[in-house]
Amino acid sequence: MSKKISDGVYAVGGNRGAAIFFSKEKGPQFSAPKINKDSTDSGEWCNWGEDNLWPQNLIRKLNKVGTAGGGLDVLTSAHFGVGVEIYQEIDDDNGSETRLVKRALSKFPDIQAFFRRCSFNITLSEIIDDSETFGIAFPEYLTTPNGDEIISVQRLQAANYRFGIPKNGFPEKVFYNSDWEAYNAEFTTPTVCFDPKLSVEEIKAVCKEKRITNFIIPVMDALTIEKIYPTKKWHSSFKNGWIDVVLSVPEFKKAMFENQFNFKALIHIADDYFAHKHGNQDWAKFSAAEKEKMREDLITQIDDHMSGNAAAGRSLMSPFFRDSTGNLIKGVQIEAIPQNQSNGEFLLDASAGNSEILFPMGVDPSLLGGGIPGGKNLSGSGSDKREAYTILCARLPKKQIRTLKVFDIVHEWNGWDPSLIAKLPNVNLTTLDKNPNGQQKIVN
Repeated sequence: MSKKISDGVYAVGGNRGAAIFFSKEKGPQFSAPKINKDSTDSGEWCNWGEDNLWPQNLIRKLNKVGTAGGGLDVLTSAHFGVGVEIYQEIDDDNGSETRLVKRALSKFPDIQAFFRRCSFNITLSEIIDDSETFGIAFPEYLTTPNGDEIISVQRLQAANYRFGIPKNGFPEKVFYNSDWEAYNAEFTTPTVCFDPKLSVEEIKAVCKEKRITNFIIPVMDALTIEKIYPTKKWHSSFKNGWIDVVLSVPEFKKAMFENQFNFKALIHIADDYFAHKHGNQDWAKFSAAEKEKMREDLITQIDDHMSGNAAAGRSLMSPFFRDSTGNLIKGVQIEAIPQNQSNGEFLLDASAGNSEILFPMGVDPSLLGGGIPGGKNLSGSGSDKREAYTILCARLPKKQIRTLKVFDIVHEWNGWDPSLIAKLPNVNLTTLDKNPNGQQKIVN
């Protein structure tokens, strides 16, 4: 529903309660989602995971595993590249070949105004984050009251959305709740949802007919055996236990450090030492408590003598005695205790687990400062990193055609120049002999 505020200024509201103010002078302003107390659809959604908390559980584990977080950051950064740039298809003189020419955004005021209103690059980068993490994102489109123009796009966290139960093939609604763990129907709000396979023309016609001014068209990976929510290939490491292996190693190491014996030396002191020092008759006169005090004082003196930086290179003199049979007795003997915590136990298991996390992501370990397991270079050479990033970028178009669909929808809906194309170029490292800057831009 919409309400005219003044000439050229409208408040546009939808099922989820988002509002937007639009005019030539002022960009869109989103209100906080309102509580839809009258909704009769609460509870009619499809659980995401057995407990409906798969995305929340995934993020909790992801935040504990540095390799997974680092690998995901590489994926999202490469996917976004240098941000959205506008290109135009230009035919040569005889029309036999088409090339792409980068165009300045300022040449297209309508597109530039749209980018500014919704901070489109930031919005798309967040949609990419959701897409790379969960395989799905939920961009919400906002239109003018008459439905002729999409005036903005916003993103809310994919982890907080749930699909409604499909009635005719694809869910007609999605439900948003910022806290599914402490579920409260009062805070669950629905929004109209369209199948991404529908054409822009079809969606636009439905919106005009039903006066829908805000709706969601999901950006989602292809479903294989899943019913409703897609699964990223790299989720396998969370499901098959490798993540738990990686997490168990630091926990084990921490427990070992906290509970291990931290003694570095075992000091043996013969009572003959004290008898020799004080004389047999005087030593025999001391009480048991006095003797124990003398032993402790001696150990403290030895510790002070051998500990700290000042003790480096010091020597300790220890007397020898002979017993009644003539055998030698050491007065003081110091025995070093091996420090077993430095043996790298279980680190190979953690390394294997990290590889099992990165490989399904398609991220070469060299991009995170690690080498290929079993390789000679443990951190990856410059060539390893450069070629690994080149290969990663070559695999991006399959993903980018889905996330750039957000632009394509607005592009077609608003009737912008059909020869314009949005791209997400990337910067690829190269050698200095090919480019003095050591980098070049590539457009997939």
